[in-house]
Amino acid sequence: MLHQTFRKNMEIKKQKIFHLSILLASIIVLFIYQQHHAYSQQYVIVDRENGDRLTGVWRGGTDTHFEIEYQGEILRLPVEGHRLSFTSDLANVADRTAAKYFRNGLMLLELELPEQAKNRFEAAIEEFPKYPDAHYQLGLLYKANGDTTNALERFRSVAILDAVNFDLVPHFRELGDAALADEAYAEAAENYQLILKYYPEHESVSGLSYITGFLLVEQLENYDEGLPLLELARQQYPNMLSHEKALFLIGKLQARKGELENALHTLQGFVLRYPVSEWVYEARLTRAEVNLKLGRVEEAGNEAAQVHDMSVDEVLKERAKQILDQTRWTVYTVAEHLPDNHVQAIAVDGTRLWVGTPSGVMLFETASNNWIPNLGVSQLINDSMETVPDVQSIAVNSEDVWIGTRSQGAIHYNKLTGEISETYTPIDGFPAWVKDIKMDDREVWFATDGGVIRKLLGTANPLVIYNRQQSDIPDNIETLLLTPTTLWGASADGAIVTFNREAEIEEWSLYNSTEMRKGMTVVGFDTAEDQLLFTWFNANEQSNGYFRSDLDGLHGKSTTLHTGIADEIKLRNIYIRGVLDDSPVVAEEREMSPVETPDLIGEDFPVEVPDPLISEPVAETEGLEIEPPPPPTPLMLWIATDDLFYTHHTRSGEWQDTTTPRIVAGELIINAFTVGNDRVWIATNNGLAVMNVQ
Repeated sequence: MLHQTFRKNMEIKKQKIFHLSILLASIIVLFIYQQHHAYSQQYVIVDRENGDRLTGVWRGGTDTHFEIEYQGEILRLPVEGHRLSFTSDLANVADRTAAKYFRNGLMLLELELPEQAKNRFEAAIEEFPKYPDAHYQLGLLYKANGDTTNALERFRSVAILDAVNFDLVPHFRELGDAALADEAYAEAAENYQLILKYYPEHESVSGLSYITGFLLVEQLENYDEGLPLLELARQQYPNMLSHEKALFLIGKLQARKGELENALHTLQGFVLRYPVSEWVYEARLTRAEVNLKLGRVEEAGNEAAQVHDMSVDEVLKERAKQILDQTRWTVYTVAEHLPDNHVQAIAVDGTRLWVGTPSGVMLFETASNNWIPNLGVSQLINDSMETVPDVQSIAVNSEDVWIGTRSQGAIHYNKLTGEISETYTPIDGFPAWVKDIKMDDREVWFATDGGVIRKLLGTANPLVIYNRQQSDIPDNIETLLLTPTTLWGASADGAIVTFNREAEIEEWSLYNSTEMRKGMTVVGFDTAEDQLLFTWFNANEQSNGYFRSDLDGLHGKSTTLHTGIADEIKLRNIYIRGVLDDSPVVAEEREMSPVETPDLIGEDFPVEVPDPLISEPVAETEGLEIEPPPPPTPLMLWIATDDLFYTHHTRSGEWQDTTTPRIVAGELIINAFTVGNDRVWIATNNGLAVMNVQ
């Protein structure tokens, strides 16, 4: 039975070995003549019974004779007494020793001794590695034994060496189909790709082009090979049923690879050609996402709105809603006069906005939704140092603007005179890196790499420096907060310090709260009405969240927002801003606030419990009734991270996902965040995003 299998497989091969039998030789010569007549030039190797060998160009044959061109002459030789083999490359002609091993292998197959035959074929290859016949016979043996890996390796070698003289398509197809059935997608794709490469004219290529492309793209996520293959297939075979799916996938892959204009064109063609396709809504959503990345907000909204209104798929409708939410955002980049897309600091100044980047500062007028750069003021500040400042922080009030840089100290711009009033540089002994600046009408404070610096406005008093040596506070204060009575500071190692601005004797204190657990590091401050807001992260617990308390730090409560985040940058990038919640009061509605929770639940928002800032009534003591303090002013909290952006109403306890501005190109990393003039501003590594609060 095994012998019959080998014989059957050997008949598939185009190259034949002629035996001495005249009858068999006649039949095979005619077969070879028919098979090779179509090729323009085939080399024939003629082995005589006496051991001589001739190599020439095949010129045809009959059942009794054949002709070859040998050294410029046409030789007519009888079939009897000669053994013929063909090749398209003389470099593949085996030497006599290798040929002897090969012939012995064939004889052992005739004797039904496949293992011994295998050894002879391997010896032939060891003697002459470029022996396609030996590789082929080994491929047949491995395939018969179910060793598909080695069979593929041998057949691949045959294809590389001499594909034109072997019909390997049935083998590659059989091996590929079996691998596909076993979900061995990489092996299936490899077999099919060999057919496409070495037999491009075969009738199966049209279908295999699509099948292989789908495997590479969908199962193996090999977009670099899959996308060109699908593009070629849809161009060469546009009438195949698979064309619909291929056109859709091509558009999606172009969008994934950043070929945005090509993606829009491809998907538009898909929608027009296949308006009732099962993928038409997803194609429209992809077009909407691409338009967002290109800043074409209106076009994105139109596409998403159609899907939201027409699709019955809830998943697609939710995606459409998210895109519609994102159309509320506008993103400004260098194309809109930002000095750099990496925005590191922003400050609202009435209707104006100050923007700090590694390539300097820029001032914009934003009234009535305008975006007008003030090039004169910006140029004045950027030219005030020897090199363009790497802006890290900005603070403004009605008269002054202070710019903090990474390596050149601080710059003071006087708004009343329109001049640079002062610069504090390392040459003057001022610390080089100004990490944060906070200012009111009395003082300006700097958090630097050399400690905290205080300057009294409107006086000639010298700068005051506070650090570990002079005031026993950490040198690495990263962020500051200024209230009418207190300066708050947070260090990189988790310490929170306060400075009493009203005390006659200067005094720094460490702030402690049972809500601020060990390992928490405060990364940002804000004040809103009568409340203090901190954002924090805890690398040990892989969590972050916020802390809300009275302005003096009492009656505070921490809320954990996210857990299980190993990336410290993502943990650290959490920002909070609070504004007065002037929404209508619902009758009998009690103010609520989230409790600390190990993770977001439900619809990704914390659980709501009674606000911890509201004190419980105190029982009567010695006949006196002590009135509890009034509840804190209701706030609307804006909270932003690299992955989420949402609002929280402290009165109602309502949380709302406002959707992060994913329309910025590349990964979203937030560096600063503020709310002002009924707009939310987010500084990112890839532009400045803004959304109207309304």
